Amino acid sequence: MAKKLLEIQTPQGHWAMSLLGQAFYPTPETSGSSFFTYGLAWGINQGILDKAAYEPAVRKGWMAMASYVTPEGMLGYVQPIGAGPGNAWPDKTEVYGTGAFLCAGSEVVRLYSN
Repeated sequence: MAKKLLEIQTPQGHWAMSLLGQAFYPTPETSGSSFFTYGLAWGINQGILDKAAYEPAVRKGWMAMASYVTPEGMLGYVQPIGAGPGNAWPDKTEVYGTGAFLCAGSEVVRLYSN
């Protein structure tokens, strides 16, 4: 799955709400992207994933998500609760999105602290 995540990461750095359907959901999405960034960074930090191959995706993902934090500190573009992909907006957040973002940040800090 990690290899496929590299292939489908958007040019902006996030992953689409429908992983294989970016054309249908082109807006940024930060909750899933946070979890993917977390997982890739964790894999590098644990020695499971090759740093040279996966670190660029982690950096790109983190930079994209950080750019969606508003001046007030709110993480935007969190996909709403639902049974399937939906739209996300720059002024929409959910607590699970913030939690995922913080998890990603914890592994990104470890990655770049070593």
